Amino acid sequence: MIPVMRRKTSYAALAVSAALLASCSGSDDVELGTDWKGSQTFVTASVAGHTVLVGIDPEAHHAQALAVVPQKDGDDDVQAPQLVQLADGTWWLSTPRKGKRPDRLFTLDTAGHALAEKDDDTTERLRELVPGKSLVAAVHGSSESAGSDQDAATADSESTSVLVRDAKTWKKVRDVRVPGSVTLAASDPSSDTVCLATGQGSDTKVSVLDLTTGRTRQAGGAGGVQVQQLACRAGTPVLAGTPAGNNRGTTVKVTLKHADEATVVSVYGGRVDAVQASKNAVVVAVNRGEDSDLIELDRTSGRELRRVAVKGMDNSYLLRHTRDGWVMVSDNTATVVNLDDGTSRTFNLPGTLTSF
Repeated sequence: MIPVMRRKTSYAALAVSAALLASCSGSDDVELGTDWKGSQTFVTASVAGHTVLVGIDPEAHHAQALAVVPQKDGDDDVQAPQLVQLADGTWWLSTPRKGKRPDRLFTLDTAGHALAEKDDDTTERLRELVPGKSLVAAVHGSSESAGSDQDAATADSESTSVLVRDAKTWKKVRDVRVPGSVTLAASDPSSDTVCLATGQGSDTKVSVLDLTTGRTRQAGGAGGVQVQQLACRAGTPVLAGTPAGNNRGTTVKVTLKHADEATVVSVYGGRVDAVQASKNAVVVAVNRGEDSDLIELDRTSGRELRRVAVKGMDNSYLLRHTRDGWVMVSDNTATVVNLDDGTSRTFNLPGTLTSF
């Protein structure tokens, strides 16, 4: 069974299992590569019935299965693992389990070419991990968090529990609640703030949570845009989507405006598959049928800076910047886009994408 993909980052003091899982990292029916050093980003994919860690090398333009994710009795074969990179560059892999049992948590040991399993009792059931600069927000669905003993008065209303952990020790810092059921979450490594969107479409609203204090503030709404993706740059939310009545066409037009401490990106003629924001720019991946456009905008003025058409990219689940260009990933392929020279290069994944 192919796991349901999750849509949507030095733990020196971390206790890991005594032996790395090198003996469990291979399988006779999965061909493993060795390009751990060249892999600048990672995803998981289903290969020959196994969930495998896949390394993507944007410079060499290839993707390789590097390790088979170990399976144990009680693992959930419906929900896919969650993969996230923390601000210090460390990668975490969270494997869901059935029932109310806590996840199994691994670090990617790129030097040892293996997965190392975290071996203590500080993990919990699957949450969306959203990394900040020194803290990590684990965002829980409201239906899962109703039983929390913190702020019981809010348990009767719809809310979302956010567990804040220290990124070095993985110890719990605080447990806070934000109003509403979170539908999108985003952050960036430059700040210990995360942006949490509630609602859907043009009714989307965003709360900005300061992980260091547990305080939240409300940011601007969608301004009539049917929000499809969210980015968060140093506590400023970037909402991207299509206006009501948007019609797809052969030409994509993108506009940007600022309102109420938020940035709203409107895309005409396509669907927003992903958005990323830096200090000076916003980059959006826009699907227009069988192909996509990768578009960079000046974050202050909204002026379009660069655009590259990506042939055959009919759905971009992942948009991630690397030193050799932007990586976009669909169900079975990865594409490296160079906005500087306007080129793109597509290559196959070893299997079907399950998480990123």
